[in-house]
Amino acid sequence: MPSAITLSGLGYRLGDDTEILTHLTATIPLGLTGLVGDNGIGKSTLARLLTGALAPTTGTVTGAAGAVHIDQLLPHTDDRVDAILGIAGIRTSLHRALHGEAGPADFDIIGEDWDIEERALSALAEVGLTLSADDLDRQAATFSGGEAMRIGLARAAMVGSSWLILDEPSNNLDAAGRALLTELLARRSGPTLVISHDRELLDSMTTIVEMTDQLRVYGGNYTAYEEMVAAEEEAKQARLTDAKKAHAIEKRQRIDLETTLARADRKAAKDKASKRRPKIVMNGLTDFAQKSAAKRRGDKAADEAAAAAAVQTAKDALRRDSSITLHLPETEVHPSRRVLEVRPSALERPREIVGPERIRLTGPNGAGKSTLLAAVRGTAQTGGSAAGRVGSDHGDRGRLGSGGSGSGGLVDALFPGLSVQVSVPIGHLDQQYRLPAEVSVMEAVRRPNPGLEKHRVHEVLAAMGLRAERTAQLCGTLSGGERFRVALAATLLSDPAPQLLILDEPGNNLDVSSQRALTSALEGYGGAMLVVTHDDRLAAELRLDAVWDVRDLRGEDDR
Repeated sequence: MPSAITLSGLGYRLGDDTEILTHLTATIPLGLTGLVGDNGIGKSTLARLLTGALAPTTGTVTGAAGAVHIDQLLPHTDDRVDAILGIAGIRTSLHRALHGEAGPADFDIIGEDWDIEERALSALAEVGLTLSADDLDRQAATFSGGEAMRIGLARAAMVGSSWLILDEPSNNLDAAGRALLTELLARRSGPTLVISHDRELLDSMTTIVEMTDQLRVYGGNYTAYEEMVAAEEEAKQARLTDAKKAHAIEKRQRIDLETTLARADRKAAKDKASKRRPKIVMNGLTDFAQKSAAKRRGDKAADEAAAAAAVQTAKDALRRDSSITLHLPETEVHPSRRVLEVRPSALERPREIVGPERIRLTGPNGAGKSTLLAAVRGTAQTGGSAAGRVGSDHGDRGRLGSGGSGSGGLVDALFPGLSVQVSVPIGHLDQQYRLPAEVSVMEAVRRPNPGLEKHRVHEVLAAMGLRAERTAQLCGTLSGGERFRVALAATLLSDPAPQLLILDEPGNNLDVSSQRALTSALEGYGGAMLVVTHDDRLAAELRLDAVWDVRDLRGEDDR
């Protein structure tokens, strides 16, 4: 029977003594637990420590023996399907047995699993992948991102009662895949730790563990966690208000004291000038008064400093506000301006984006969403209009049953006779937020717009939570959340200003704080948007006006 996972003083540092995790102590209970935290905080490192893939520098982990970890990098791995499913060793022994080459060790490995291939193919079919035994030898990178993640779901379904650790399992999954994931987790008999920023998925959890410099455990789902955090922040804000009032009182009292002491000094000087008392007496009184005044000033200064420190402590306890307020008039597009026209031969009338419309492009994994976005981007790069073969990006590579052998062939297969016209500048925010590592933040933002004034860069980055001194920092040293903010600034401040913004699964690699930064920043964006996202909450927060189903663009009436 599995037990709760207990961390005691757990720490991990790199070979150069860079600390990644420090003295983590917590108990992760049985059941469905979500692990949340900012990009770069160390969640994936913690997962590898729990499974034994990494050895802790300090402290211990108990209760995680035999845990199975399904990594978020599945779509990019060269691992074979059978290795992901955890059956590669058994298959090797099975093949030796079938050819009469097996030894005693092979039969020990096989055990009772003579039908392991059939069970694996059945698990894959349950998550919507119809594969053959030969496909078990394929590398995950030959599948689309959504298909690779479904292979991960099949692995999850094959795990028994051991701990299952899933790292961003809903990334790249379409709506059907997300529903499968939620159903799979609900019927699991064993405990599960889900590392995720998917708020819908996290709402199916029974416990939330928040990772900052420490781990905090909250009972309930993500909505309950947000409510508890909001209550904590309200209490912290009240403490800050009280601390500011106390500081104001101390400051007022210090001013009053200075006024009183100044009045006393004037009276003493007047008495001394009048020579009403002997000089020796007056000197003694003056000396006593000065020492008394110095002590009172010192005491009051210490009280005021303590009150100021209490204000700073209360401020430091507050969570950082992730909202961004930007004004981007250059991106505004006239309400009657035709921004984009997409005309596949399957449609009698083209689909158009007119004015600052925000369109959500939907459809299942492998249906052609990324291919269509790449076609639009490719059209913009080649002069504004194109027909027929338009380049594709990697989003639909290796799609099951895809026709054609090159990117142009894939576009032709999915959207025969496709014609695309773009009449405004396009901006594209890459979901990896790639930035040149050896370039400063300032240079990275100004590269798409060399004439951009430095004060404008400082202004926008300050609104995004990056202080002026950070603009000299190299991009390679940024955290994931900081890299996103710099990439967003570079995109929005490009020359020409983007009046059509293309976002392909923008929430995939963003923590919740950065998702909120994205949606608040785009409140000030005045152009049109074409967005692929399977996250309904993010779609609502981006205020997408209409939906284009990619299957309609392909003429698939029967769904």
